[in-house]
Formats: sequence, structure tokens, C-alpha cells
Amino acid sequence: MYVPILKNRTVEMSVLSQLAEIGVFNSTSVFPLVELIQERTRSNNKNTILDDLAELLNINSSMTLMIDFLKSTKLNSTTDAVRNYVTLSTRQADFCIEEMCKLGSFSQRVIPVISYLSENPSLSRITYEVSEYRKTFPRVAFRIKTQDFENIFSHVEGLIAENDIVLLDIESSSHMNPVFKKIYKRISDSKKQRNFISVVVNENRPETLTNKSMADKEPIAQIDNSLKELYNTSIMNKFDGFGDYACIVASLPSTGGAISPAGVYYSNDNNFFVAFKGRTAQLSEFPDYIAPSIVASEYWEEYTDKHHKNCPGCQEILSILTGVKSGKNQGQWKMITMLHYIYTMYETGA
Repeated sequence: MYVPILKNRTVEMSVLSQLAEIGVFNSTSVFPLVELIQERTRSNNKNTILDDLAELLNINSSMTLMIDFLKSTKLNSTTDAVRNYVTLSTRQADFCIEEMCKLGSFSQRVIPVISYLSENPSLSRITYEVSEYRKTFPRVAFRIKTQDFENIFSHVEGLIAENDIVLLDIESSSHMNPVFKKIYKRISDSKKQRNFISVVVNENRPETLTNKSMADKEPIAQIDNSLKELYNTSIMNKFDGFGDYACIVASLPSTGGAISPAGVYYSNDNNFFVAFKGRTAQLSEFPDYIAPSIVASEYWEEYTDKHHKNCPGCQEILSILTGVKSGKNQGQWKMITMLHYIYTMYETGA
């Protein structure tokens, strides 16, 4: 099972909608988690994010998703909309509960995620949220970080019911860190008793990785995707699934940013991401150099014609190559990376 974590920003919500439309989330192999960071995906939207998700669930009647409210106090460099929403989510349990219950009519297909502020976890709030969510939703998910794991899990363990989901969030740490062996075993032993679903999620793209620092047509060594190959092995005590941010940084959006053209394309045969970097800081490099470079590469060739026809990320690249779309947009290329990677996880059964 693969769990893509998507914040409710414009690009990620477009990815969610496009993949839902072609049935990617109707299977058990890809199970999205939406991380709410603002009331509206766009400031000029009439609908709130809860309205948008209700519409999406209504259209895609077989889709199931998890929903989390981001908890953070590190909000200095982000927008007012994000700052205000995340502050409410962090400080007020009832705000999160009331928002989530707006999707109560989809209770069989929506799973609330119970997360907490790492610096100051409240066990009483976790208990309260579980109690309130279970009045409406048959299943809940618990997102637990490695910091203070034993204390949190010892409390949460008694609240977990059969078929709930435990998300171990190792953040940017290596999943091969020996310190985690004890945690993996603890989750595995508990799962045998309580019959929940276990998923390990990570932030595999470092915040320090910039487009400028990438080498053209080379694998990106800084993105370690080996969790995909190891999550269900005895090394990690056999988790049921893994998750990540689909090659996007996990941090909150910041304002500003310079033009630095680069496309990132996932190679399933090698399980790594490849950078295709523009020669100059011009948006025209996307259609003139990056799109042709990807299609001419060995990494494009490893996929079948059927994949290129059905994968919305690959279709986007072909549309740019043929001039149907301009491609002169950095956000569009972020979307392409996510679409192709998540679709590949679906196609291969993760």
C-alpha cells in the first residue's frame, strides 16, 4: 500500500482530482492522506477545502481518503491564510472535530487522522478526539512520530480498534536507523494483538535540495526512496504500507521564489528520481529542453506505451512537447512529477 501525503495547495489538489478521476484511489494500493493547511485551496475560491473534498467524494463514489490537520507553531515564513488555519488546528481540538464532521455523510470513506504537536503532545486531547470522531467515523488513524514514541504509543495503544490505521511518521530520518528497530517491533507486536493497519511515512526529499543543486540527466542521490523496497520486509517488521510527499518537500509553503527550471522524473526500474535541469533561468527551458530531454531518455523508454497513454503525468509532458500546452510553469512541472510517481505506484501495486 502506498500513501501519498498531499497538502491542500493548488498543485496537490489538482493531482488529487486528476488521479481520482481515472480511478487511482479506487484500489487498495494507493490511499491518499490530505493534510489540511488552509481553509481554501485558493484565496479567491468560493468553496472551502471541505466543500471541495465533499464534491470529490461525491463524484468518485469508490474513493477513500485520510484527512489530517497540520499541527505546527513554526509559521513565520508562510502566508496569513496558512498561519491562521494551522494556528486554529493546533490550538483547538473542537475546531478540527467540527471541520471533519462536515464530511460525516461520507463517514465510511473518510478516516480522520489524529496527530499532535511534537513539541507539546496532549494525551488528553488525543483521547478526546478519538472519542468524538468515533461518534461519526467507524475508523480513525493515529499519526505518531518517533520523538517520544513510547510515551505516545503506550497511551494510544489502548484506543486503537481493529482496522484502524497507525501511521509511524519518521519525518526526514533514515528508516534504516538502528534506533527504530525497537519501535518497529513494538508496532508489529501490537498489530498482532489488535489487528490494525501499519504504515510508515517519511519525508524523502530534503528541504535543502534545490533545483539549482541538481545535475542534469542524473539520478538525485539526495532523495532516498528505498523505503518503498523495505517497508514490508523482516528488516522493518513488515509494515502494511509506506508513504511520502510524492517528491515534494514536506515543509509549509513559503512566499516568493526564483525561476529555476527543472523537471524530476521517477524511474521505477531503478527506484530513483532523475533531474532534468534547464540550461538557463528561463521558463522556456521547460518546453524547449526539459520535456524533449525526458522523452529522449532511457528512463522514459523503460515505461510501456500503455503507461505513457494512461499516466496523466506522461500525458502532460507529451502535451507540452507537441505544443498543446505551453509548459512554462514551475508548478505544472511539480504536478507532473507527482502525477507520474503516484500513478506508477498505482500501476505497479506499490
